[in-house]
Amino acid sequence: MARYDIAPTKTNLMRIKRDLGFAVEGWELLDQKRKILVVELMGLIDRAVEAQEEVESKLGEAFNALDQAILRMGRREVNLIALGMLIGSEISFSQKRVMGVSLPRVKIKFDDRSPYFAAAESSIWIDEAVKKFRETLRLLGNLAEARISLMRLSREVAKTIRRVNALEKIFIPDYRESLKHIEMALEEAEREAFFVLKLIKDRLALKKGEI
Repeated sequence: MARYDIAPTKTNLMRIKRDLGFAVEGWELLDQKRKILVVELMGLIDRAVEAQEEVESKLGEAFNALDQAILRMGRREVNLIALGMLIGSEISFSQKRVMGVSLPRVKIKFDDRSPYFAAAESSIWIDEAVKKFRETLRLLGNLAEARISLMRLSREVAKTIRRVNALEKIFIPDYRESLKHIEMALEEAEREAFFVLKLIKDRLALKKGEI
């Protein structure tokens, strides 16, 4: 709704024009930001879906390898070998920014002290299970990275869309209506002033004619 309570003065006219210019410029920047964020978001959706599928596939392979090792060696032997394994992992985090949004980066490092067991105790399925579970952990880092980024970008897109809509549907029309109201009021005042001046001029001319 236009702000008709604003006094129709030239000072307010200049101020409303300036505010309208800022609002239009802000809308253009936010709309550009929205488009960039949506492109990033769509890419992240594909990436998150792909990461989810990779984790599920690799986790299935890892448990299958573990089941095969248990089947061939027995659960007790596999548990004993697992207790003797010295595999450490370290998860580190960093960030990158996309249009002001902080997105996480997850990096996983392994402290691998192989061999994990004596050759006589070895099984190809144990080796395969270790390999698959390590790959799964790396993929879980990628999945966590994609999901958190997706969540943050989704929030930012929603917030940006609200701001774009507020400027487009409320503030810019309000400024334009207010500007139109002030311009019409000033034009009316100018017409009235012109009419009064003309009336005075005519009366003065009439008086001079009488003299």
